[in-house]
Amino acid sequence: MGAAAVRVYIDGIGVWSPGLEDWARTSAVLRGEAPFKPESVPLPSPAVLSAAERRRSPATARIAVQVASEACGSAGSDAAQLACVFASSHGDTEISDYLCRELAANAPLSPTKFHNSVHNAASGYWTIAVGCMQSATALSGGDESFAYGLLEAGLQAVCSNRPILLVAYDHAAPAPLSSVCSISRSFGVAFVLSPFATPRSLALVELRDPDQWARDAVVLDPELLSLQRGNPAARSLPLLSCLAAASTATVSVSPLCLEITSCR
Repeated sequence: MGAAAVRVYIDGIGVWSPGLEDWARTSAVLRGEAPFKPESVPLPSPAVLSAAERRRSPATARIAVQVASEACGSAGSDAAQLACVFASSHGDTEISDYLCRELAANAPLSPTKFHNSVHNAASGYWTIAVGCMQSATALSGGDESFAYGLLEAGLQAVCSNRPILLVAYDHAAPAPLSSVCSISRSFGVAFVLSPFATPRSLALVELRDPDQWARDAVVLDPELLSLQRGNPAARSLPLLSCLAAASTATVSVSPLCLEITSCR
């Protein structure tokens, strides 16, 4: 990126993970006002999906659509008018595991599961559900998928001079994939990013090269630290921690350095 920074405002946030079922709960946990109890809970059931779509949608899509809905709602944004960027490290590992097992056994594949195996399945469920005809980007950057998704969404917001929806998500991988991929926990996060300040802006975030700025340490509870290490989308937790505290800080979200200035 060189010396120039990508500057965007965060107008809305959505979060889902066991023990962090929405932004209100997550922000209370990050401020130390509520305990983090990552107990097993049912997958979200997003209201924007029809009953038929909820039945056929995989876990990754349900998590992604849930956090996207919350972020758009908190930003007061018309979801149908937002271009979107969906970032996932490995897509749906449960379906990848299923496909490999069925192909190895020379068994017929479920058309629905095959339909859900593409990397942009989650963005497809979202855009159909909300009637969005704007551009939709689906990307992967391994363990750094959240940072690359944030950079892509930030650049799109600045270049188009329009708000953009960013959604990052990954679902816990089944064995034997769990032995080779770093996803042991389920987590999804979404932001509505704007190139200009609005009455709903929570913070200004400047995306910079990591060697340009010193970073402030964000101390997370051991369970939250385990979540951060166990899901690429949860690399967003240092940013979320600063937003929950309405603090001004510079944190590292590899490979980016984020300078966060609270608007509250």
